[in-house]
Amino acid sequence: MMTKTFSEIAGPFVLLLIFLFLSNHNLSPSFAWELSKHDSPDSSSYSSTQYSNQLSSPGGCLNQHLAKDNATLPNVLLIGVQKAGTSALSNWLKEVGGVCMSKVQPGEPSYYEKEAHYFDALPGEGHEYDFDHAKIYARRFAHCCADKIQLDEVSIMSNVLAMDATPETMLFPKRVRSTFDSVDPTGELAKRAKFIIILREPVSRELSWYNHCAHECRNQLQTKPICLSYPSQAWNSEMNRIRTFSEYMESVTLTNVHFVAEPDPTEQLCYREMNRGLYADILREWINLFDRQQILVLSQEELVSDEGSFLNHVNSFLGLNKYISDFHLKQVNIKDDGHKVKAILCSDQEKLNQIFDPLNEDLYRLLEEYPGPPMEQRPFQRFKKRNCTEVDVSRRAETKSELRLWFCFIILVILDPIRVSKTRTKLKI
Repeated sequence: MMTKTFSEIAGPFVLLLIFLFLSNHNLSPSFAWELSKHDSPDSSSYSSTQYSNQLSSPGGCLNQHLAKDNATLPNVLLIGVQKAGTSALSNWLKEVGGVCMSKVQPGEPSYYEKEAHYFDALPGEGHEYDFDHAKIYARRFAHCCADKIQLDEVSIMSNVLAMDATPETMLFPKRVRSTFDSVDPTGELAKRAKFIIILREPVSRELSWYNHCAHECRNQLQTKPICLSYPSQAWNSEMNRIRTFSEYMESVTLTNVHFVAEPDPTEQLCYREMNRGLYADILREWINLFDRQQILVLSQEELVSDEGSFLNHVNSFLGLNKYISDFHLKQVNIKDDGHKVKAILCSDQEKLNQIFDPLNEDLYRLLEEYPGPPMEQRPFQRFKKRNCTEVDVSRRAETKSELRLWFCFIILVILDPIRVSKTRTKLKI
C-alpha cells in the first residue's frame, strides 16, 4: 500500500478553502489573479450594510413588490458626468462588484449595456415618460432578477443591484422622477433608488470632451465628407476642417453656460442645450426631487489621487463587499490617435476660469449646506487648475493632419491620375 504524502492529502482541502474564500467575497478566480491590489485601503467606521438596508427593501428583487406589473427598474443610476470616469467605474462595478447591467436589444451597439439612453431621448423620437414606456425600459433589467431566481434565496434576491450608467441622465432628473412615479405612484420606489455622480474640474472636462468629439470626427471623415451627430461640435463647417479648441470654446462652450431649467416631461419633450459644468444648478434639481441621502457625489480628482478611498465610498453606498475595494479600476475609453490636445491656451483658460470659478464656489457651498450620505467625501475636494500653454497645440495638430491629407492627394495624383477627379469631389479640393 502506497503512503500518501502530506501535500497530497492537504492539497484538495487547501483548494477548497481558496474556492470558498473567493465565493464568499464575490470574486472569481480569474479576477483574483488578473486584477492588481491596493496596499491597504482605509476601512469605514460605519456599517455599509446598515446604511444600504435603509435604502433597500427586503421584499424582493429590484423592489418589484412596489411596482405596477412587477416592473424591474434599475435601482442604481450612474448619472454622470461625461469624461469623468463613468465608463471605468461602471465596468468595475459590473466585473468586480457583480452589478447587473442593461440588456442590449437587437440592432443596438454594445455600449447600450452600460448606457440604456432612456432618459436622454431626443424630440421627435415618439418617446413619452409614462408607464407604457417605463415598462419597455424596465424589460432591459428583467434578466437581472431572472438570473437569480434559480438560487431561491430571498436575501440574495433583495440585494440585487441593477444599474444604468448613462451620463447624459444628469440633465433629466424630472424624467427620472416621472418614470419612477409612473411605475409606483406612491413614490416609495423612487425613495429606494440610488444615484452616483462623479464631478470633474470643468475646464479639464471641456478639453476631454473636445478631444473625444474631435477623435470621433476624424473617424467619420474617413468615410464621410463632414462630421455628423455629436462629433459635429468639433467640426468647422466654414473652413471644412476640425475646429481648434479655441474655436470649439467660442462656438460651443461659451454659448451654453447659462442655466436652462428642465421642462416638465409630461408636457414638453425637448433636449437641454446646457453645459454639463453647471454642477450646482443641476444638483439642486436632483435634490428638489430626491432625498440628498440617495445621491453620492464623487470627485474625479480623488479617483486619480486615491482610488482606494474613492472605491470605498462607492462600496459603502451600495452595500458591496468591502474587500473588492482592493482591486483597481481598469482604464477604459482611452482615445489618442496622435492628435490629442493636452493643454489649452492660457488665454482660453482664463476665459473659462472667469465662468467656472464662481460656479465651482457655488457647488462647494451647496455640498456644505446639503451634506450627502455618511460615506461621501467631506468636505468635497476642491478642483485643481490644469496647466496651460502659450502655443495653440490644437491648431498645430490639425495643420499636421491637413498636410498629411495633401501629401496623400499628391501621391494619388502621381500614381493614379484617373481617380483624381472623383477624389477631388469627395474631399472638396
